[in-house]
Amino acid sequence: MGMNENTWTWMLVGFELIAISGLWLVGARKWWGWALVLASSLPWFAYSIVFDKPGFTAMSLIYITTHVSNLYRWRRMDRSDQPPATAGMIDTVSPEGTLVLSPSK
Repeated sequence: MGMNENTWTWMLVGFELIAISGLWLVGARKWWGWALVLASSLPWFAYSIVFDKPGFTAMSLIYITTHVSNLYRWRRMDRSDQPPATAGMIDTVSPEGTLVLSPSK
């Protein structure tokens, strides 16, 4: 006896919570956030196959490809010990104590 589509949809909601956590980690510049996002995409692909949803299959493959690419690139950047995105942009501290950013650097 397999799971019905209603059960699958609730299971996918749980995986979306994992995806949201992964995206939060990506926002915190953690490369492994992409691994969580990728892992949460795989059940969508399985759902699309089990319930014969070709549009979901195409969408899932696009998302999976994007997540694998981002995971690979972010992991490679992490290994190269690149400075944070704001490195070299902080020019001075104003008398009020606020940072003055120089995006032209």
